[in-house]
Amino acid sequence: MRTDIDLEFLQYCSNTELRELCDMLTHDEEGNIRFSEKLTEKDSYMENYPDNCKSFWKDIAMELQLFGGNTFANIFRHGHGPAYESIVYDVCKEMGVENIDEHDTAEDMEKALLDKVTEKMLDELTFEQRKQVMKDLNIKRRTYNKQAIMAALLLTRRINLRLYNYVMSYILRMVTQMLIGRGVLTAGFGLLSRGLSIMMGPIGWIVLSGWTAWDIAGPAYRVTVPAVIQVAFLRMKYNTNCLTNNYECV
Repeated sequence: MRTDIDLEFLQYCSNTELRELCDMLTHDEEGNIRFSEKLTEKDSYMENYPDNCKSFWKDIAMELQLFGGNTFANIFRHGHGPAYESIVYDVCKEMGVENIDEHDTAEDMEKALLDKVTEKMLDELTFEQRKQVMKDLNIKRRTYNKQAIMAALLLTRRINLRLYNYVMSYILRMVTQMLIGRGVLTAGFGLLSRGLSIMMGPIGWIVLSGWTAWDIAGPAYRVTVPAVIQVAFLRMKYNTNCLTNNYECV
């Protein structure tokens, strides 16, 4: 893989997390092998998938880089894809994320992307659904518009990262289901409260059915958008573990 400090943390993710990212890159929404993927042809994949994905995390990262560039451009990069930072930037632009610059760090752009995804989801919720979300977050407000809930979520990020991850994991699971046809994100924090579970099931699918503004164009973005969202969530989870378990992040 192209040396990429922004993807180094993947080596510390669990086998399950890496397998989910790997499946996203190699299989389409019908469960078939993607025509343009190269990962499943590698010995490291054939020898270690699905039980030891940690052993070939570099190949998974390289596959993401390759999907982030077009085929002809990758040829001129000597078979390598672009840096992850530029991939995140392209995804943010595709998803309409504002107030970012190509010179921002990948992590900062990921945070802006997750905020955009959350804002879009909250925008699709009814008043009662928003009210229930606020209730489950134990935050009392007089208003329950999306701006109020976004402010509450951003505050939660600053004061309780584990709770923020807990909520975001299910929101992003639904987004991924929409983009690639199946959910791949895992919470890792136990079961979600009954109120927040409105984001799943029939109500959730009604919400998603109206989410046509983000119809991703082009096969490459159908891979890179959910993959970057997944990596962004995994980094957020990794950083939270670094802080709560007092060990050094890469």
